[in-house]
Amino acid sequence: MSLTRNPFRSLVASLAIVLTLGLLSIGQVSAKTEKTANSATANVHIKNFGQMDDRFFRGAQPKAEDFKDLKALGIQTVIDLRDDPVSYEKSAVEALGMRYVNIAMSDKKYPKEEQIAAFLKLVDDPSTGKFYVHCAGGRHRTGVIGAVYRYNYYHWNFDQVYKEMKDYDFYTSWGHGDMKKYVEDYWQHIQAKSVASNVATPATQGN
Repeated sequence: MSLTRNPFRSLVASLAIVLTLGLLSIGQVSAKTEKTANSATANVHIKNFGQMDDRFFRGAQPKAEDFKDLKALGIQTVIDLRDDPVSYEKSAVEALGMRYVNIAMSDKKYPKEEQIAAFLKLVDDPSTGKFYVHCAGGRHRTGVIGAVYRYNYYHWNFDQVYKEMKDYDFYTSWGHGDMKKYVEDYWQHIQAKSVASNVATPATQGN
């Protein structure tokens, strides 16, 4: 029996391949752009910019002209995590009526508890309002702070926070391994604290 080629079938197959590749491409793009899909942030041109929730915005080092765009978003506090802050930032932020806070962190050293405590204190202070957190590239120090935020206020687990960190281009090479180690240790601490609390609760109720 001879086999004849069906041109219609070939056309359908070709269209299916094109559609599949298109959907894969869209999926890859959406994973990166869903952070900035909000129309209110469309005019922000800061690298690696994203919005965690209604209060928490994050990204890389803003240029001097970028702060007006943050102000337009309703940002009240700019939290700079750099241990080498740029000279123009404090004056540029304060000139627009926003508050500038520097929590100096290294991008290659294990974070200190006082640095994390300083951030959490700001979050818990209603006067902080909406805030923008940044380091140099918005990847490592900002990634750690974002993870701590998710752990404490959203009760995420390590897999969830680390996926989000990688969505913002986090990597451990070039000396950044201690940043991931801290996020892992923080998760272990939360788990241990939860277990201890569950063990202590029945004993307390029995008294």
